[in-house]
Amino acid sequence: MNFVESRLLGVQIDDTGREISLSIIRSDGTKFFLELHGIERFLVNELRQQNIIENMKHWTQGTEDSSLRDAAYFLMTGVAENDCEPRLATIAHAVVERVLRGELEMVEITAVFGAQILASFTSMTLRAET
Repeated sequence: MNFVESRLLGVQIDDTGREISLSIIRSDGTKFFLELHGIERFLVNELRQQNIIENMKHWTQGTEDSSLRDAAYFLMTGVAENDCEPRLATIAHAVVERVLRGELEMVEITAVFGAQILASFTSMTLRAET
């Protein structure tokens, strides 16, 4: 599913902090809920009302590229790989390895005016509002 140019309407986190639902509305008016299960780490940066999605990346088993490493390092340490101290680099590298083995997934959503959502989780479902 392509959500580029859709609007990110909101983020709902359950009481345990382990389940997150992102509500998204496409330009045709169809509303979806992107549900992330088994959240391990979640970051929201500069989220604004009615964010227009510019890009969305979803990494699963075997989807290695430099953007996965960049996202994992930022999610786990708050800095780029080159600026990361060795102890924290070990943690970020372990997350990349877990994604490649299929034990974990990651998603990054970026919006037009700089907003960003990054998450690591065990599974994801997509459901349309009925």
